[in-house]
Amino acid sequence: MRTRLARIACLFTSAASAAMAVLGLASSPALAQEKSVPGQQGEQPGSAVPAGSPKAGVAAPPGGTRAAAPRAGAKKKASEPPPLPPAPARVWLIAPSPRGPWTLRIDNEGERPMRIPADVRLLRFEIDTPSKRTKKTVRCAAPAGFKPSGFPERRALLLAPGQSYMEHFDPRLLCFGKDEAALAGGSAVRAWYGWGPPPKWSRKAPSPPFAAESTDDPPAFAPAPGLAAPTVVLSYGLPPKEDDASDAGAAEPPSPGDKQAQPPADTAAQAPGDKAAQPPAGTAAQPPGDKAAQAPGDKAAQASADRPAGGPAEQRAPSHGGHGAGSAGEPIVDANAPRLELRSDPTSDAASPRSIVVRVSAKNAGKRPMTVAIRPRMFEFYVAGPNGTVVCEASPPTGAIPRDMYRTLKPGASVDVSLLLREVCPDNTFAREGLYQVTARLHANEPGTDLGVDAYTAVVPATNSTLLRVKSAPEPFYAAAPRSVPTPKPEEGEAQPPESAE
Repeated sequence: MRTRLARIACLFTSAASAAMAVLGLASSPALAQEKSVPGQQGEQPGSAVPAGSPKAGVAAPPGGTRAAAPRAGAKKKASEPPPLPPAPARVWLIAPSPRGPWTLRIDNEGERPMRIPADVRLLRFEIDTPSKRTKKTVRCAAPAGFKPSGFPERRALLLAPGQSYMEHFDPRLLCFGKDEAALAGGSAVRAWYGWGPPPKWSRKAPSPPFAAESTDDPPAFAPAPGLAAPTVVLSYGLPPKEDDASDAGAAEPPSPGDKQAQPPADTAAQAPGDKAAQPPAGTAAQPPGDKAAQAPGDKAAQASADRPAGGPAEQRAPSHGGHGAGSAGEPIVDANAPRLELRSDPTSDAASPRSIVVRVSAKNAGKRPMTVAIRPRMFEFYVAGPNGTVVCEASPPTGAIPRDMYRTLKPGASVDVSLLLREVCPDNTFAREGLYQVTARLHANEPGTDLGVDAYTAVVPATNSTLLRVKSAPEPFYAAAPRSVPTPKPEEGEAQPPESAE
């Protein structure tokens, strides 16, 4: 019995050992790999075909290397078209003098036509002043509401190859007010036309509006949001003298071959030869009594045609510089006599014709006090603008000024008067957007004889003019559609223009 039990225990022990061996073999990686490949037991070592290898009868790549699968990005790059060339448009800024007139010129130097916005208000400047002590960069651009926010469809111009767009303009249209001081000799002007390019970090394609784009489909060149002009250094010269017979408020100088394309708004506000004291030439409506030598820059009071008899004598600055008794035939001049000096604000920026205000200051430039009546209706204005010259006439004397309206001005004292020009000038005087030149003149024509007042009377022109910019008006900035002209060729011996700045 004991022998049987011992045999049974030995059998259980051997069975357990065999089971453990079987379990160890099943968990072996080699055995698992051998079982995963069916029909591999009868093959010789090294003849097994690994998974993913080419089937029998298919030639393997040389050198035992695998063929790399093509990437998705490579297919995409292969399907993309080559990049388009840049727009063959070139912008020039021609500035013969610091104060203008300047010329904007856009050339099509390519072989296919292009579309551009012909609007000078899309220009902007960066001006580096030459002074070392006050060296700074002034940025000039058209203000919001005056500059087109999008592509101006009315100013769309199709330029054929070898064609150009040229426009004359006053740089003070953009450099207005205190920025006008940067327009001086030696200043470096960098100009940009159109809209700004996308940021450098942006990977998106440029979006409209464009300063130059192709008219073809598909396009012949890449569109350009903006165009850079070569840097210009302003000279110290003065602008050319205009013809005295020309109208100061006339249109800007016509472009070569395009006299109808350019609007008369851009250079209308320039004073001929800076003769601010005299009214603009060509004013046929000027009263004949005012032709009595209203000399430019003459600060002395000048006699009025309507001066009553017995009024105070007119005082003029002596031409010979002497005082006291003169030679025979020359009047005695009192250099200390009271006289009015009239000045107006140099600039005025108006959002619309309703808000145009000009501030005028009348100062006693003599050395003795004076009694004078100064009322808003006594002011006359010569307005040179895009539509020509308009005279806003003063009211005639009434003889009904009350005594308290006469004031006494001590030497050096002044009176400031702010005038709303819409109430003084005709309705259509400021009908168009753009620049205007306004010259004031005071008709102090109330002598106060009936009141027993010995008042000062004279016609006093202003010593300067006011540059007025109207940003919004019933009529647009341009009166005519743009037109292209053949690209001007440099004359013999003339220097070629420099390459455009990158």
